[in-house]
Amino acid sequence: MKRIVIITGASRGIGRATAIKFVKQGDFVVGVYEKREDKANELEKQFPDSISMVKVDVSKESEIKDLVNTVIEKHGRIDIVVNNAGIAICSTVEESKTEDWNKVIAVNLTAKYLLSKYALPYLKKSEDGVIVNLSSRGGLNEFVFSEFVSYCVSNAGTNNFTVALAKELKATAVRVNAVIPTVTDTDRFKNAFNESEQAEVRKAGKLGTPEEVADLILSLVNDKTKTGEILIDKRVYIQTNA
Repeated sequence: MKRIVIITGASRGIGRATAIKFVKQGDFVVGVYEKREDKANELEKQFPDSISMVKVDVSKESEIKDLVNTVIEKHGRIDIVVNNAGIAICSTVEESKTEDWNKVIAVNLTAKYLLSKYALPYLKKSEDGVIVNLSSRGGLNEFVFSEFVSYCVSNAGTNNFTVALAKELKATAVRVNAVIPTVTDTDRFKNAFNESEQAEVRKAGKLGTPEEVADLILSLVNDKTKTGEILIDKRVYIQTNA
């Protein structure tokens, strides 16, 4: 039986690569996107029997509830949730806008909580329910950087949310893990760094690919021994108390 996988931010970058990986191992993907409808349509045309793309603003609780209800109506189950959607807005705290702060926290952190919350009753019915949260090294104290305060705070929250939820669900079969990718060649990377900075990262050999991150996500999904784990870069696990 095909597993039913919900992936947010699925139209491009890491989400897109992850969706394709799941499809190729025989799963059915419900891909969530907000922008780039052209990219969403491309995925559906490429995998018409294995991917369904749904437009959702993950910062809105009502839309996430509707998403989960739609998936259950159409497929009757949810086995895997990949909370991948994320944004970054650059600004000093003094010059920042409150609405920008709220938007980053809503998309990067609260949306993970909401989708997990509404999917959990169905994940608990799965033989091996799994949640994987995408985080960032900006959420770790040693990598926090200035002018991206909301981004760093949201990812620190993601790390703690992952471990806390894994502990909360220990008595169930649902596993919860997180992935912190290396700097990855995505639209966000191109928007966050100028051309000379991008060149430096590439020259240093530190730039990863979305496909590599997708492999890390699938490794945490498919390894039934893993819960409460935060996997940074390539198989380096952060010590947690889960």
